[in-house]
Amino acid sequence: MRIGQLAEFAGTTTRTVRHYHRLGLMEEPQRRSNGYRDYTVTDAVRLMRIRWLATSGVPLGSVAAILAEERSSEDDRDVAADLRALIAGIEKEQTVLARRRAQLTAMLAEAERGNTISALPAGLATALADAIDSAPSVEVGSAVQLDRDLVDALAMSGNAPEILLAGYEATMTDGLQRERYLALLAEWSDLEGRSPDSAESEIDALASRLLEFFDQRQMGIIEAFAEASDGGGELSGAFSLEDLIPDPAQREVVLRVQRELVARLSNPGDV
Repeated sequence: MRIGQLAEFAGTTTRTVRHYHRLGLMEEPQRRSNGYRDYTVTDAVRLMRIRWLATSGVPLGSVAAILAEERSSEDDRDVAADLRALIAGIEKEQTVLARRRAQLTAMLAEAERGNTISALPAGLATALADAIDSAPSVEVGSAVQLDRDLVDALAMSGNAPEILLAGYEATMTDGLQRERYLALLAEWSDLEGRSPDSAESEIDALASRLLEFFDQRQMGIIEAFAEASDGGGELSGAFSLEDLIPDPAQREVVLRVQRELVARLSNPGDV
């Protein structure tokens, strides 16, 4: 049969057949007296095997070894290792696709409810949106929005442990806890524009009240936050604390809380 017939028989193209010739996967038959190459059934079967392996995901560089009629035990081990690697790659892709499907399904559910699409769990996203809407002042609302954006960024990066998100959601969905949280943010907002020296007592008092949130029962959340960040309450490699909190007095509150949390993690028995 001619090359065109061969290609049609195997469901491919003459260009592909010639490519396999260049790679050494198929030998080129001798030309007949009429100048044409004449392919046999054996060539057709060889071509179909190559196509079957390629469409199964086997790289062309491994096809020759798999089709070799004579292989040593070492060759067999290499072929098996290549196939195991291919299977592992497919399993990894399946994991990625399953995660994407779950994320897209969650996005679809939120879109159908008319909600904003977010990487945050639906309950937390709703609670934060409610907190922003019910904030006692524009300043407090802006502070909650910044908080939400940072946690959302952590969630999108994949660095937000479930215990962190669950603990935050529990705080924001508990009426008393959320009221207390917003009150603390109001105090924090009032510090804006003041020098740290003039607001020393307010900074110290607010830092102490914020630390009350992190009692013994919440150390798991603290540890998760430390693991999700660079240890300083920041998104690793993205923003410095000065970028996130440009106001010196407000930043000093966070620094004091941060130092105390680090001390608690270093000496959990002292908490």
